[in-house]
Amino acid sequence: MIIKSLLSQDLYKLSMLQVFFSQFPDATAKYRFKCRNKNVDLLPFKKEIEDELDQLCTLKLTTDELDYLDGIRFFSPAFVNYMEDYTLKRRHINVSERDGKLDIVMEGSLTNVSMFEIVVLKIVQEVYMRNVHPLTDELVKEGRKRLIEKIASFKEFEKNEGYTPLVAEFGGRRGFSVDWHEFVTKNLNDNGIIIGTSDVDIARKHNIKPIGSMAHEFITMFQAFTHPMNSQKMAFETWLDFYGNDLNVLLSDTLGDKLFLLDMTPDIANRSGGARHDSGCPFQFGEMMIAHYNALNIDPTTKTLIFSDGLDFPKMFQLEKRFHGRIKTMYGIGTHLSNDMGIPALQNVCKQISVNNFPTCKMSNNPDKTMCENLNYLSYLKNLLDNI
Repeated sequence: MIIKSLLSQDLYKLSMLQVFFSQFPDATAKYRFKCRNKNVDLLPFKKEIEDELDQLCTLKLTTDELDYLDGIRFFSPAFVNYMEDYTLKRRHINVSERDGKLDIVMEGSLTNVSMFEIVVLKIVQEVYMRNVHPLTDELVKEGRKRLIEKIASFKEFEKNEGYTPLVAEFGGRRGFSVDWHEFVTKNLNDNGIIIGTSDVDIARKHNIKPIGSMAHEFITMFQAFTHPMNSQKMAFETWLDFYGNDLNVLLSDTLGDKLFLLDMTPDIANRSGGARHDSGCPFQFGEMMIAHYNALNIDPTTKTLIFSDGLDFPKMFQLEKRFHGRIKTMYGIGTHLSNDMGIPALQNVCKQISVNNFPTCKMSNNPDKTMCENLNYLSYLKNLLDNI
């Protein structure tokens, strides 16, 4: 069994779920899995993936796990009580074939289907890896060697520059395996490389800080509730009203940089703790945000930028040298840590495509990351954004 706990999730899945449960309990949604790798056939593993999903949907949180959630200050007693009986519903996820490829669709209650994302990505990645690239002694040796090199390069940067980049481990969704991901994260923590991990189960087991706030799905959801040009601002206000000073870093690239800056009003910029970058040039983003804060008469050194788009240590070091002392920085690093074994990792995603039967769309700065199944809506949204 690949997934052994319902806490084998990124923290932001739980923080978003609490808002869904509290404010949108009757919302419905549809999500679809997509493998971005070309020439990868996942269909031969359909039955194995379905078996893992059958097991997944039997899981419930243990008393220890509930106590752990209860100890996190921004989870309410009502939410923890809700989670006591929470299970993922097998009827809300369907595995089939579409256009000759593996197709996984999650459809039903938003409070249920949203929580499939990370665990489905973990299951597909690990099933693929154990069939195509089984964990041999040679692979373990190579993975350990690369991990040791990363730790050494981090220590060297600390020594040479005299300061320490703040790193959060974000690699659960694309880890080589759940066990390898845990091994890497524990070693990074033991060596003082990371300040936290997005994986709640690993955080609980190894006394590591869980880190995360929101994902694109939270922002795109509001396209079903208001005019799309008002949806991102409504999402930000809803989030900040709910969490206050907790989890207050806002995600920047759902509907492009122009609208993000417009929606980062003086009020929202002051109330939020910063912004997370997830597509486009990170150096341009950093300069853009510093300029925006300065234009709003906000000291950039009071705000945090989290960089999380396909980072590795060399790029992190470059970013840290550029922005150190000018604005607070943190780095969410995923695949480079959890699946660096000398073989290519799958670039899998699960994205929201509708809420309450209304199409939703993420318009990334990277066109390859844009996801929308309704082409008429995509064209409409592009036209709106082009005319800002």
